[in-house]
Amino acid sequence: MGGDDGRDRVTVATGDAHAGSGGPARPADRWVLRMRHASGPPDPLLRLVCVPYAGGGAAVYHGWAERLPGAVEPWAVRMPGRDARLHEPPRTDLVATAGELADALAPSLTEPYAFFGHSLGAFLAFETVRALRRRGVREPVLLAVSARNPPQQRTYTGSVHRLPDDEYLDVLDRRYGAIPPLLREDAQMRALYLPILRADTTMLETYRYVPGPPLGCPVLAYGGAEDPETTAATLGAWAEVTGAGCTTAVLPGGHFFLAPSREPLLAHLTDELLRALVP
Repeated sequence: MGGDDGRDRVTVATGDAHAGSGGPARPADRWVLRMRHASGPPDPLLRLVCVPYAGGGAAVYHGWAERLPGAVEPWAVRMPGRDARLHEPPRTDLVATAGELADALAPSLTEPYAFFGHSLGAFLAFETVRALRRRGVREPVLLAVSARNPPQQRTYTGSVHRLPDDEYLDVLDRRYGAIPPLLREDAQMRALYLPILRADTTMLETYRYVPGPPLGCPVLAYGGAEDPETTAATLGAWAEVTGAGCTTAVLPGGHFFLAPSREPLLAHLTDELLRALVP
């Protein structure tokens, strides 16, 4: 996959490509798209598992590999019901989905790794880390969460996912301002994309945090300065789910600051990831 700004070319390592080179496909290959610099080291120091927001796919993290150091290999999560998994039904149970992802990732996470999750992806990343720990996998060096208040705050309960289509889209548009006109105007697009979006909203609204032992890894919580759903104070409450400390960073933009603030976000994240690798 080529970069969009003339930087180093990035290669995508998929299960098929891996198998074609003489090695067996790994369990994680169904769930992640592994991206790396063509000129990067063959064995990166850190794997960064990137979980998309509601309705998003692996393409959310397009361009990250060439903006992160070669020592960091992004693994973009491919959720059921989209991307190469379009034939699968989208999931609606967040904790169960985190368990599936943990089962797939566990055999491959023998080297240092970290997580990044945006919005719904923040909760999925958090629950996947907890599921990995229950499976005996060592914890990540860092859990980075973005645009989402911590799970112990019951902020996201509701029944928006049960609304009729037009009302459902209206609510999401008012809340996030991210519904493309094509989704309303094109019947084929609506038929394809709306079930995915509704399933992800169901996942968010039916998720119930169950208290457990605090994480042993630090948490880094990002927010958008114009996002009405988060503040520096609410993001700081992620400290309650870890015994290793929590830091926060607020960047320009609204709930989807991920795209317009990509450069400062990745510069800051790079510093934090490399710092977390130091014993």
